Amino acid sequence: MAAPRRERQAQKRREALERALAAAPGTLTPVDLEAAFFFDHPDLVAGLGEVLQRQGLVAAFEAYARHLEEERDLALRRLARIEADPPLRALRAAKDEDLLALLAAHFRAWGAAGVHGERVADLEAALALAALRNAERAWVRGNGRPVLPVLVQEALAVLWPALYAHARRHGG
Repeated sequence: MAAPRRERQAQKRREALERALAAAPGTLTPVDLEAAFFFDHPDLVAGLGEVLQRQGLVAAFEAYARHLEEERDLALRRLARIEADPPLRALRAAKDEDLLALLAAHFRAWGAAGVHGERVADLEAALALAALRNAERAWVRGNGRPVLPVLVQEALAVLWPALYAHARRHGG
């Protein structure tokens, strides 16, 4: 019984997003924009956190990318609209603070202790999130090609030498 209810709620959210995508820029209130474009933010952060804790950064970002690929057309249109609309970009930047905190906590757990470790963890979090967002922008520019998991893997491959440096140096 809970599964059909969840599916109905998900369908209503998709329909609200479709309506918001069709609306002219500037016609929706900030509350409407947030509700339509970022309805899944808490679930995405929670899911990312679970995979991050169990399997690490690569698996977490790949799971996120596969999730967006599941509804590729809608995700591409949503990301393109966010990028093109300054109020949506501002909302996303505010939402990204949750992801930065989650990633920084992960890197603190794997990094050096003390003030220096805190700074490095914050930097690693910002770099990782920037790599993810860059992969998304490339995905949108390519209209879904290459697939997002490939773009995420490429971005992390470039970034990887800078991440977890403390753990690698000390055999952790």
